[in-house]
Amino acid sequence: MGRRAQKKAETRDALITAAYELFRERGFGATTMDDVAEHAGVSRRTAFRYFPSKETLVFPHRPRRLERFAALLEPVDGERPFDAVRRACLELAREYVDSRDELLVQYAILENEPALRGRELELDREYEDVLARALGRGRITRRARVWAGAILGAIQSVLREWLETGAEGDLVRLGREAFAMLEAGADE
Repeated sequence: MGRRAQKKAETRDALITAAYELFRERGFGATTMDDVAEHAGVSRRTAFRYFPSKETLVFPHRPRRLERFAALLEPVDGERPFDAVRRACLELAREYVDSRDELLVQYAILENEPALRGRELELDREYEDVLARALGRGRITRRARVWAGAILGAIQSVLREWLETGAEGDLVRLGREAFAMLEAGADE
């Protein structure tokens, strides 16, 4: 990474760190972009160049995670689409464990800011579309969309359980159990 790219990454990280510190201390509603910029030691203009709104600071890694998720969904060695989805989800679960503190703050923000739930739903729809495309082998069919919705619902349920318990449990194990339930179907 060149010096310029490194400086950009450092500035972006400083803004995210500042935002999450302020969101944790003051709450989302009481924090302004000016507060975040000042706390990060950058100008207001710089802050807005990296994050066009305060809401985008709540989900700073979603675009990168979605791109990574889509790449992970590529079947390996002739995997069935469902197996590729399970593998990709469990890999992201491992990464979520590494981001535990940030995800706990994000969860608290979302629980206290109903206005952000709509944005979260939009982002979840992007994940559902990526899942449906993977399950439909490049096409979004009704069957693929139903399975994608079921899988996304299972993921949301597992994440909620994990976050509500302070992210103390084994997220990967919870994910494996959820996929086993999905694969077994509704007969159990």
